[in-house]
Amino acid sequence: MPNRTASFICLLGLSFVFTGCANSPRATEVASSGERRDEKIPVSTQPLIPIKADLAPGVSKESITGGGEPFPPATPRTVVKVTQMVFPAVVRLDVAQEIYSEGKRNLRRGIGSGVIIDDQGHILTNYHVAGRAAEIYVTLFNKERVPAKLIGDDHWTDLAVVQMDLEVLKKRNIPFRHAELGESSSLVPGQDVIAVGTPFGLARTMTLGIVSNNERTFYPEKQKIDEFETGEFSNWIQMDTPIAPGNSGGPLVDLTGKIVGINTRGISGQGLNFAIPIDTAKPVVEDILASASPESKGRVERSDLGIDFRPLQDLESFYDIDINKGALINSVDRGSPAQVADVRTQDILLEINGKTVNVRFPEEVSPARKMIADLPIGSEAKLKIKRGKEIIEVVVKTEKLQSTVGEEKEIKSWGMSVRDVSRAYANEQRLDSDKGVVVTTLNGGYPAAKAELSSGDVILAVNGKNVEDLNEFMTAYNQTTNKRETRVLLALQRGRARQTKVLKITYADPPATAPANGATPTTVPATAPASEK
Repeated sequence: MPNRTASFICLLGLSFVFTGCANSPRATEVASSGERRDEKIPVSTQPLIPIKADLAPGVSKESITGGGEPFPPATPRTVVKVTQMVFPAVVRLDVAQEIYSEGKRNLRRGIGSGVIIDDQGHILTNYHVAGRAAEIYVTLFNKERVPAKLIGDDHWTDLAVVQMDLEVLKKRNIPFRHAELGESSSLVPGQDVIAVGTPFGLARTMTLGIVSNNERTFYPEKQKIDEFETGEFSNWIQMDTPIAPGNSGGPLVDLTGKIVGINTRGISGQGLNFAIPIDTAKPVVEDILASASPESKGRVERSDLGIDFRPLQDLESFYDIDINKGALINSVDRGSPAQVADVRTQDILLEINGKTVNVRFPEEVSPARKMIADLPIGSEAKLKIKRGKEIIEVVVKTEKLQSTVGEEKEIKSWGMSVRDVSRAYANEQRLDSDKGVVVTTLNGGYPAAKAELSSGDVILAVNGKNVEDLNEFMTAYNQTTNKRETRVLLALQRGRARQTKVLKITYADPPATAPANGATPTTVPATAPASEK
């Protein structure tokens, strides 16, 4: 198992810093003031880029000027006005995230940024800032600090929605403003943008730069945040606007003051920084708010067929297809709907439900994945496929997209944490099946560590009884503790080998006193403990 508290993720041989991971006990702020003025920002009447008749293929005057007024120039006056418009909507987030380490549930504290997006006090930020949050405090533009709660999150896009406590705001008569969402599809390379956030805990900091690339892809690398997959269904905005740890979740705005992206990551000192397009964020926010309830977090559900693509550039002649037609199926997951329907690697996918699929370049991989993700879960998808010289049609029933990271629980008296095994995880780790639970972390000196269990072991049975998933494992675990069994037999898979381990558990009478530091004692109470859920 990789280190679960790592703050850096390597992509394409470079160390990308997820810029919301500024962990600091300090709460230093830089105050800034200014009232929003509604007068129109002066706009130059001349294009910033000369429009010539010999524009590159696919580039039009409209794509450069936005179809009307050219971009506002980045004059000091314009930048000041945009800053005054946006600053009141940008907040600092102090977050305690739930993580598992050393066999226990722990809280990891950090600082990030966010932006208020409506009059209900909803805040848009990054998943790696506020996802899995157990505690959130928001510092507003006027320096007021209020509690907030996590409404929902989506690690696939690295986005989360937080809401301030409206009762507290009302009781303390605290005003707030929200920002206006723009359109990232209108961005072009060279356009001026402003990033606003809380780098290193320094609240309301703005930096100016330009869009370097408006469709950056990291293909073929798989991107992860604390083991969670991210960035598979959209490309990124690349800009040279400086951002740093703590900036994550803050807005990227154009010079009309509208949000065009959510700042996410950067390479320190290299001028290579990245934001999630706001066009990607809008439907995610809608789904989270629509599915959230007092009992459960909002979520985004997507479909999956169990296939992935490779760009066809330079392979068209080999597969005897026209340029800009089709997508090469590069992998088919074991046990997936695609495998059940006999979809094969090296098939060329031409259409999904009559819609053409074109993946010639790496930048087209994410949109093709999104076509599948947007299909209704459990629906039938008609795939038009070229296999050799034949054109065939295959009907595949979609299923819910699974993460490699399943639900996790703390197993207190054994001194470990375990996680559900999803099919995605089983395929990634080349396991025989998706049955059982995987050991994630261990606490030294407790029964599991003493029995020489290791992170990554998959527990398949407890006392001779197979456990299919986390629920069955928790039932078996609770039975052993309620019966006060001093020997527990575990059947597990380690790599390609099957092993048996025996846990030796001592029960004390009278009940042991918990250590002052809050750690779980090695022994458990003499009376039968309440079942863990």
